[in-house]
Amino acid sequence: MNWKTIETVSIVNSEGESENIQIQHNGNFYKIRNEFGNMSFDFDISSGCDLIETLQTIITTDINKEVNDFLSRQDFENSIRNENDIQSQLNLFESANKINDENIGLDIKLNKTSNKITK
Repeated sequence: MNWKTIETVSIVNSEGESENIQIQHNGNFYKIRNEFGNMSFDFDISSGCDLIETLQTIITTDINKEVNDFLSRQDFENSIRNENDIQSQLNLFESANKINDENIGLDIKLNKTSNKITK
């Protein structure tokens, strides 16, 4: 059976140039080939599913790592504070302890989802 092109996908290669990749089918197997026809590989449906699943996992992992690294850098840059800021944050904990000491038996705790004081 002849190979029939079922989809053409444009990709950007490592040199920054666009290239068309053809996905072909012959009834039993699939083939991925570049537009020049000098590079191709064919596979059955089961192998194709494994290939796509593996490729998706690799790319998704890389994207997630890149996003997490970016956000971590932003969090770190935003968290750099002077010593006075750190001391004022620590004083908040002392204030909460002071409230409990003054209200013995009530065991007041701060609700993390709001600024309300709960018993």
